Amino acid sequence: MSASLDSYLISKFPRLELESPLFYNADIGIRFEIGDPNPLVSDEKYREQFHFRTTQLFKNAHSESDEIFIVSLLNVKRNRKPNKINVFKKGVKRRETLKNLICNRITRSDEEEVDWVSLCYVLRCKVTDIKPAMFLFARYRFFFVNITRNTIFYLYDSRGLDIVSNTKEPLQHLYSDFNHWILDYDRESIESIFKL
Repeated sequence: MSASLDSYLISKFPRLELESPLFYNADIGIRFEIGDPNPLVSDEKYREQFHFRTTQLFKNAHSESDEIFIVSLLNVKRNRKPNKINVFKKGVKRRETLKNLICNRITRSDEEEVDWVSLCYVLRCKVTDIKPAMFLFARYRFFFVNITRNTIFYLYDSRGLDIVSNTKEPLQHLYSDFNHWILDYDRESIESIFKL
């Protein structure tokens, strides 16, 4: 990853890896149900709810002035030259923001395939510098590490979204305002932390 991101994570989230399942790996977090679990709901209604909930949670978890790292981890063929994935070009409002984009090869302890390597893309910026929807609804998975609020926002797929923190205060309003979106499967453990 990048030195400044690594330093931040070691300082604020010392035992947390940026990987799925983020919620289960963190001490404090909320897991939201994004997609409609009803198997009879139409694809259009499912996508509509997915986009609405994801967008609302992102807006409420961040403010325009918050400083963030946008992180994407990709597995690619070992011989492939790292390239800047298009979503970063399309997702920033100004080209100069891309000067902060870093791509590093990383070694993960679980890598078994010798022909593959992990690449970590990290962009440091402010929320106001990006078009969030370009990242949220891209085909890649992104972690939004908010260093202003000490939170990590992670849309793991169209079914759900995790938001974690190192303290409960930055998440308390999300717990209260979006309680009806909390994944029922994890509700009891979430309530044990946030219920007043």
